[in-house]
This record gives sequence, C-alpha cells and structure tokens, in this order.
Amino acid sequence: MANINSISISKTDLDAAGENRSLSIQGEVGAQATIQVVSSANKFYDFVTSSFEFNFSTKSKLEITLTSGSFSKLINFPPGNSVKYFVIVSPKPYTDTSIPGGVYVEEIGSISDSTVTFAVVTDNTAKYASDPVIANTTITGSPSGSTSKIVNVSGTINNATTDANSQGLFVLSRAALNNNSFNFQTTKVISSNPAGDGVSNARAILSDVTDLVLGMRLVFHKGTTAPSSTTVIQAIDTSINQVVFSNSIAFEEGETMTLIADGLSLAASAIGAKITLNSSSINPVVSDITTNVRAGGSGTTINVTTTQGISGGSRARFTGVGVDNSSTNNVNVVTPDPNGTDGDGVITCDLSQSLTVGTKLTFSAESAKEILTTAATLTAQLTVTQFPQTDKTINISIDGLINPGTVS
Repeated sequence: MANINSISISKTDLDAAGENRSLSIQGEVGAQATIQVVSSANKFYDFVTSSFEFNFSTKSKLEITLTSGSFSKLINFPPGNSVKYFVIVSPKPYTDTSIPGGVYVEEIGSISDSTVTFAVVTDNTAKYASDPVIANTTITGSPSGSTSKIVNVSGTINNATTDANSQGLFVLSRAALNNNSFNFQTTKVISSNPAGDGVSNARAILSDVTDLVLGMRLVFHKGTTAPSSTTVIQAIDTSINQVVFSNSIAFEEGETMTLIADGLSLAASAIGAKITLNSSSINPVVSDITTNVRAGGSGTTINVTTTQGISGGSRARFTGVGVDNSSTNNVNVVTPDPNGTDGDGVITCDLSQSLTVGTKLTFSAESAKEILTTAATLTAQLTVTQFPQTDKTINISIDGLINPGTVS
C-alpha cells in the first residue's frame, strides 16, 4: 500500500484578473490519485488545454502515480469574479492508495475588482460653477492583488457666476494637497445603548462596525446633531458591534450617526486600502481680475462694468490709473454684476477716488499669502497598493486651500 500524506493549494481568494496556482501532493512512491477541478458555473477543468469547459470528458480528470515523494501541478484559473472552484483529489479507483479524510476537497473563491473613487468636495458648493467642483476620478483593482496602480486626479475649479457667489477664489500661494486634505465618511445605525436608551455614556452598539477604525471622529448623532466636543472612537468590539467613544453621549436606539476618518492614512485604513499621495498642486488659472469704471465720479463708491472675481470683506485691493492707494485701500463691499448685463455693478473701498469712465482696474489679494483668481487647476498623483474589498469613496477637501470671496 502506498499512501498520500498531504495535499495543499493556496486557499486565498483568487485575483479577478485570473492567476495560476500550484497543487502540491506529498506521499509515498507508487501512490495513485485522480485530480479534478470544477467551478460553480458548472465547468470542468481541461488538463490538456488548461481551461474550463462545459463538457465533461476524459481530459477533465488527471490520473497520477507518484514517482517520487512529491508531485505538483499548475492550475490556470481564468479571469472572473464571484466564482467558486472546487479542487478534488481522490484515490484512484481499484487501488489501495489512501488519502487523509478519504477525499481531499478544497473550495477557492474568486473576488471581484473594487473601485476607489476620489471625489473633490467642499462645504461651499454654491461658490463653485459645478458640483462636484471637478469630475470624480476612479481607479479599479483587485483586493487580492499586490500590483501598485497610479491614479491622477486633475481638473479646473471655476468660481460660480451667480450674483451671490461670484466674488472670486483666494488660492493659497504654493497650495498643495496634504494628508489632511483627505477623508472617508460613513454612517451607522445605533442598535442599542448599553446604559439604557437616551442615557449618557461612551458606548453604543451599532448595526455593524464595517469601515470603522480607532481615531475616527463622530460628526453627527441623531441624524444631524453634532456632539458638544470632539469625540473619537477609542475602542471597537467586533464580536458585539460595540464602539467606545472618547466622550459620553445620550445615544438612542435607531439613531443614525455620521463618522469621518480624517487624513489619507486613517481614511485608507478605514476602507482596508493602502494609498499614498505622491504629488499635488493647485495653481491659479487667471492671475489678473480686471474691470472698468462704468460711470465717473468721486467718493468711495465706484461704478464698474463687471464684478466677476472681485471680493469684498477687505480681502482684495486694486490698482489703476488715478487710483489713490496712499494708504490702505481695500474693497469692502461688492454690489454684484458678474457679467455686466444688469449694469449695476458697484464696489466700495476705503479711500475716496476720482476716476474717469473706462479706467481699467486690476484686483489682487490683499494678503501676500493668497492669489485672487476665478479658476484654479488641481493636479494630484496617488498610488494605490491595496484595494478595498468593496467599492469605496475617498473625499478630497479643497477648503482651506481655496477660500471663496464674499460680497462684504
């Protein structure tokens, strides 16, 4: 009698792109076995063509006799997802070969590719010409793969052209994305409060704790109620879906809470990915905001032809022939007329001016740390070295790097 002592093949999920895996058999010389591989799609592995076929034939099984202490066979698993494969090794009929357990059966699943979406977001959507401010960028890969993929996020961010929101964009000099520009957001439903419904305590039992990690910040509970102070996750018990926070809150059953993982590192960890930021920049497209004097006169009120890109609030200054800038002379208030169609554009400034009709005025940021523009280009390159198990979205916040102007 010749026995087979062990059989092995990698059990991890198969890459959606397909892959080859080695089936290894250890045993005594003379041991005989039959190998078959069957898919959940009712296909049989053809050991001659190394492909899966619907029809079962003599090529759908491989009969072997060990001529040494080991045997290996490479099996070609094709591209695909959500398919299960069953590797079956049994003693060859009418032989005295034995296998531990009688018959070896190993199930191997294939995994779907997942997509990471990078979405540029802002709390000031009305100040921009589109929502989102630039189109979302996506990249797809296998959660079981180890190949790095580079993704480039780029687009032009434009100021809105409506009366209420056309006061330009202040871009930080040498602005660039950093770790803190990224976040991941998710919502969870509270199943129960261990201390009693509505009783203040730091623990909550959730419907699930998927995509939650230590350090995530509680933004809202009861839907849109914000905690009174910064509250973060300090512990997670996956066995009972319990989350422990840094502060006590009167959690109630059925509430929806919103949580955010701030920073690219924490956001990637939350979704089960590995992502690094390689480079980025935010550059103004329009360097000069200009208009013309619409009606002559003197005083701190100046009638202008258009106001697109001109900010009030003492954040912008201006130059032009005859402009008095002998001391601080910023724009305080803008009566908007972005494209000049209403004929009522006005700015008020600090110093009284006496300007003639048609005088060209050029506006810039009052602070040397900012550049006033109506559009900016965003470019960023990231590398994804590990994809999440399911599709996820990472937010890229431009707030703080681009600050919209105001009428006053």
